[in-house]
Amino acid sequence: MKTCQSGRVITKKRKGTSYFFLRLNLVDSESNDKQKRYFTKDIATNLVVSKRNQSKANAMLEDAITEYSSNAERMYFHNYLKRWLESKQPSLEITTYEGYGYRLRIIINYFSEHKVLLTELKPEHIRDFYNYLLTVEHGTGKRHTIGYSNRSVKDIAILLRASLEDAVTLKYIGDSPAAKIKTPHKNTDIQAKAYIGSDEVNIFLDAISGHRLEVAFLLALYYGLRREEILGLRWSAIHEDGKLYIEHTVSRVKSTIAKDRTKTDASQRSYPIPNEIRDKLNKIRDGQSENRKLFGNKYVDSDYIFTWEDGHWYSPDYLTKSFKKIVRNDGRLDDSLTLHSLRASCVSILIHDGTDIKDVQAWVGHKDVQTTLNIYARTNEKQQNKVASRMANTLFLNG
Repeated sequence: MKTCQSGRVITKKRKGTSYFFLRLNLVDSESNDKQKRYFTKDIATNLVVSKRNQSKANAMLEDAITEYSSNAERMYFHNYLKRWLESKQPSLEITTYEGYGYRLRIIINYFSEHKVLLTELKPEHIRDFYNYLLTVEHGTGKRHTIGYSNRSVKDIAILLRASLEDAVTLKYIGDSPAAKIKTPHKNTDIQAKAYIGSDEVNIFLDAISGHRLEVAFLLALYYGLRREEILGLRWSAIHEDGKLYIEHTVSRVKSTIAKDRTKTDASQRSYPIPNEIRDKLNKIRDGQSENRKLFGNKYVDSDYIFTWEDGHWYSPDYLTKSFKKIVRNDGRLDDSLTLHSLRASCVSILIHDGTDIKDVQAWVGHKDVQTTLNIYARTNEKQQNKVASRMANTLFLNG
């Protein structure tokens, strides 16, 4: 890990305009005394050279030196988190690293405003941050949500605790202030999860009919596929035994990545293909054959089942946004449905139709049966309401 010994403000010209830059003198803290490696790092401030901006540049220099300082007593928590993420990059896959970065930015942004030194971080700071996560208004565009979901809060808390455990290992702090703080959750989160029940399947099929992603959405519900599994389906995944094998995924946080493996070992599974789905897949294959002739050498032979006309695979975000657009435009569907809701819907439909829970677990590729049961408990809210309605009709209307 590189640490800062000193620094100064310098000026550089860009397109004829002079700007302040921060020049840090760094040393590789992991090298031995005889072979220490020294570096300089220039950081842009985007401040035009002027007397007014000189003090701003000096303040930024102080923060930068603190961020790269090896002295934990001078290190702000948010700066430590930046360095911690940087140290994790070599050992993480790009999508995992980007996922870490997304969640850590939420923590970093909060503690950039609520500055506290790493050595002075206390349990109450962590508690206040968790409360912030449950109450903050966030989102992009016109859609805003009050509080992060329980799953998001849990994922953020896991990273926060991991970073502080490493700080203990490095002897920056004695004990982790997050160790004894329980991760809070919103009681309404379970009830807020929407899904498609057996009696709504025909409405769903009608809503997706004719859409270019109709078959993708159909497979998501029928097999309970994850988004990355849908995108990862290739013609070569239909083996000689006539079954569809889940063995490849395509995922994205910032970068689109193809992987020749699934999320877990349990995710590697195979499915029989009913004639109705096989016919739809054959139509897609025939369409790709026509497009291959039409585009000639400009056609991308990727072997993926779901592609644009020129053979390029779909962006993962395209599937998510397309599904939400269908839901918004069809008043018969719950507007809180998401693409991932189809996976939960698959679980619910199978269990309510009497399928053994272990068979459902294997069908959707859950690592353990508890995950399957948790989804069932979440989607069972609607069924409970129906049971309550039947009981009320029996007891009070027929009395």
